[in-house]
Amino acid sequence: MIARTLSPLSAPPLVATLVLAVAAHWWLWGFTGLDVATYLLPWFRHILEAGPIGAFAAPFGNYSPLYLYMLAATTSLADWFHPVDLIKALSVAGSLALTGAVWHLLRTLGDGRTPHPLERAAALVLILPTTLLNTALLGQCDAMWSAACIMALAAAVARRHAAMLAWCGVAFAFKLQAAFFAPFVLALLIRRRVPLRLWPIAAVTWIASLIPAWLAGWPALDLLTIYFRQTEYDPSMPLNAPNLWMIVAALPLFAGVPLTGLAFATAIGATATYVARLTVAPFGPRRVMEAAALSPMLVAGLLPRMHERYFFLADIITLAIALAWPDRRSIGIAALVQFGSALGLLAYLSGISGLAMLGAVPMIAATVALARPLWRQPANDNPLVTRAVG
Repeated sequence: MIARTLSPLSAPPLVATLVLAVAAHWWLWGFTGLDVATYLLPWFRHILEAGPIGAFAAPFGNYSPLYLYMLAATTSLADWFHPVDLIKALSVAGSLALTGAVWHLLRTLGDGRTPHPLERAAALVLILPTTLLNTALLGQCDAMWSAACIMALAAAVARRHAAMLAWCGVAFAFKLQAAFFAPFVLALLIRRRVPLRLWPIAAVTWIASLIPAWLAGWPALDLLTIYFRQTEYDPSMPLNAPNLWMIVAALPLFAGVPLTGLAFATAIGATATYVARLTVAPFGPRRVMEAAALSPMLVAGLLPRMHERYFFLADIITLAIALAWPDRRSIGIAALVQFGSALGLLAYLSGISGLAMLGAVPMIAATVALARPLWRQPANDNPLVTRAVG
């Protein structure tokens, strides 16, 4: 038997966590990121002027409509609250949804019936530096698509593949960055021989999210190509993402050398190797979780033109791993990922690109640490609860 080594005292006090979260949000609330003024506020005002339905009669914004529907819903409160407050409140609602998704994931990793003290530690999502910077300060919606990915991961752990694909479709309907999770999903579909009839569920869910905007007048072709146009906004090689190319681009040896092609080739090769390995490597719940965390870390870590926020999903999954298996290795990896990701965000906020370069070091170290076990036979990795073995 594996003895239960975690006691209720191992979990952080829930009330203290929530009080700290409220205080941190309150302190950051007065700051506003550039994206709010450049994109989100103009979209909010357009919806306010044209109406929550009429606004979708013509293309506006470079986000897929699912987030814009939610933004439109907040305009009904515009007479009582400032638009920036409503935009940030919507982001915080995403953080709360993400917290609930992590709680559900931890329940799924346990026996799903008996509550475990560490499940309430999902509230730590609300005080992660990257969560606070992403929502309370920048007003972004990364918590929303990440919450859908976490729900998909919980469904994957439970072998509920139709639900997994539906949640993937929801995540993709929020943001293109949900595609960072796709290599993991593809590998799982192949490995588990999921019937091909289920595979289109993700695409159907995404397309269904476009229908209200199309019915309101937004051209279908424009809706279907929003994500293609997003890639044209900034041709820069590194965009404050704490990844390999932040370091390479800064080296004098590569000054003026076009690296985009090399970056794409490296990312494609590494991702293909990752998928191929996962389809044959034996692993239990912990390896499934680590493989899920590795997927966005490989993609965001090796593709060019990555932004500082693109490791956010990895931040959350590595936290969940550390909560489910609170050993030195998992806590160390979660700390490395959080540190690297936070430095990328601070590089964007401060304009000091060297911070993202510095953040690339722990991010690369964490990526290597996650990748190595996938090439080895797994040890027993049952989380949270007592289980019998061998």
